[in-house]
Amino acid sequence: MKFNILGFGLLFATLLSLSACEDENSYSAPLSRFEVEDLTVTSGDESVTMQWKKQADKPDPESYLITWVSSSADEGAKSEEVDGKTTSYTVEDLTNDVAYTFGVQARYADGLAQMIKATATPKTTRIPVTDFKATAGDKCVFLSWTEPVTDLNYKYEIIVLENNNALKTLEVPQGTKSLLVSELSNDIEYRFDISAVYNHGRSETLSSSATPGHITAISCLPENPHVFELCKLEYNPAFFINGTISSVQWSVNGSPVSANESLVTMFSIAGKNTVTVEVTFTDGTKASGSIDINVENFAWSEFPNAGYQKASNFAFSADGQTLYSVSQTSKTLFAINAITGLARWQQTFEAATYGAGIAVGPDGKVYIGTEDKNGSLYALTENGTIRWTATMGAAVKAAPAVTSDGYVYALCDGAKLIAYDADNGNQIWSAQLSGNAGGVVVDANGNVYAGTSAGVWSYSSRGDKRWASEALVVTERGGSLAINSKDNIIYAVLKAKAGIAALDMNSGATKWTYPTSNNDCYHPVVDNDGNVYFCEKNGGLYALTSSGSVKWKYTDNLNYTYSGFALGENGHAYITQYGSPFAILDFDPDGNANILSNITQTMSPVCIGPDGRLYYGCNGSIQSYNIGVQPLRAGWYCCGGNLQGSNSLR
Repeated sequence: MKFNILGFGLLFATLLSLSACEDENSYSAPLSRFEVEDLTVTSGDESVTMQWKKQADKPDPESYLITWVSSSADEGAKSEEVDGKTTSYTVEDLTNDVAYTFGVQARYADGLAQMIKATATPKTTRIPVTDFKATAGDKCVFLSWTEPVTDLNYKYEIIVLENNNALKTLEVPQGTKSLLVSELSNDIEYRFDISAVYNHGRSETLSSSATPGHITAISCLPENPHVFELCKLEYNPAFFINGTISSVQWSVNGSPVSANESLVTMFSIAGKNTVTVEVTFTDGTKASGSIDINVENFAWSEFPNAGYQKASNFAFSADGQTLYSVSQTSKTLFAINAITGLARWQQTFEAATYGAGIAVGPDGKVYIGTEDKNGSLYALTENGTIRWTATMGAAVKAAPAVTSDGYVYALCDGAKLIAYDADNGNQIWSAQLSGNAGGVVVDANGNVYAGTSAGVWSYSSRGDKRWASEALVVTERGGSLAINSKDNIIYAVLKAKAGIAALDMNSGATKWTYPTSNNDCYHPVVDNDGNVYFCEKNGGLYALTSSGSVKWKYTDNLNYTYSGFALGENGHAYITQYGSPFAILDFDPDGNANILSNITQTMSPVCIGPDGRLYYGCNGSIQSYNIGVQPLRAGWYCCGGNLQGSNSLR
């Protein structure tokens, strides 16, 4: 009897185990059950289609058990039984963007074969519109959107609502990108719901609201700009409701300025400025609208607590909205909002220099050398983040030169000239000269010129030596070289009463020299006729022609230390005077001097900004004076060659 009870127990356990195999997918199926092959799943819109094959030369199953389970905890496992001759099945009513695991098991008379699995995530094909905007008009609202990217057919349904109550429903055909909704009431907010309606359902709904009312034809940001502040003006499509606009023409104070879709500009005149836009419709008719903009005057004239800017040049961003200056005493590079006079950012270094000024590249990066123990050259983004640092091994006393084709050239004491990749700071080539750093400049062909206390050298952009003129003692620090591309001349200011030398750019031969009488000379600038202007420390001011003759000289006051001219488009030359009386001087084309303003102590070259103001460094601050004159923008018109201080014509 004991044996019979044990045998019955073993039989019951075996049957129970086989029964459990009905729901188990990880067992080894008996040889009489054959799992499916090549299960593929294809995602649809709220659906997934499964396809499979039964094993060749194997008997057909009675049916297939289809199961699917969501990765979401909100949905449980589901199943469906299909006929044994079926080899595909589409699971409907799934949730888009949720992953599912699908399984197929062949059912035979003695049970289920092993489960074969695959995963898929259904995705919507009912693509919605994007960039849906509602722009208020006078008793109307202009709707615009970007069409869905799809090959399917659809139409739009737009519902107009007031206080969440639907007022009307509009059907709009495929291919439409805008709609003017009229017969609305002013001063009431309306909501507009848009969806794309496909044959298999509608897309996600997008909403936008607007309140009709009295409108202007043009919007301006900022609404009340300062002079020379960049503004963006756009026309209001709801103002022009007579058709589809094919072209626009913008005018400022009666003068045409642009045919772009929007206008980005700045105003040079404070007070009322009238902007007009004229639109042309596809049928050839025209309409126009205007706006009067109250432009405020300059917001500042002094940036305080800036330390002392000595010898280094100013530089501006390409759009003229940021002014860069470096203080030798505080060791700080300042980025100043040229409109508000407030600091955008500042970067303090271990050591600064009063010779190696700022250069701004075509991509907005800012380059500056320092006199720290490593001889560091920095590249900073326009937001003030250090992009890269290069170590030159000695004080970088010459401002870098930056080209539009991605080179940065720097010269340090010990006369090492290095070409860097402007993007990453990798060294491209180097040349060992002699003497201490004076200046480095680049001509329009990419040739490089370096001046030191031992001479002037020229190299190609590849680093091939072109020539050397080792009989000159170029002034150390600052912008000691300038290019006269009209007459193929490199000007180099010299030390110890040697004045200035003019060298042939191709051969390095000295065309002429002009000695002075007192001390070192600084910061040559060149007008569009090739005339060169420079100052002598504790000496006079000079303007020479390209042949070396005196255009004019000024020796009434000999108080100039590290001073440098800036040239205006009116033919005048501007400079600040170091030593009492401290002043801004304006020289007309004949060399007649006019004192524009008395100032405090200064020891730096000046710069005419894009706003028509003269910028100069004083002991403790950066100041500006409105001369109402634009920079020359030809020749080598300020220290650094141009407003970006790039020291390059390339």
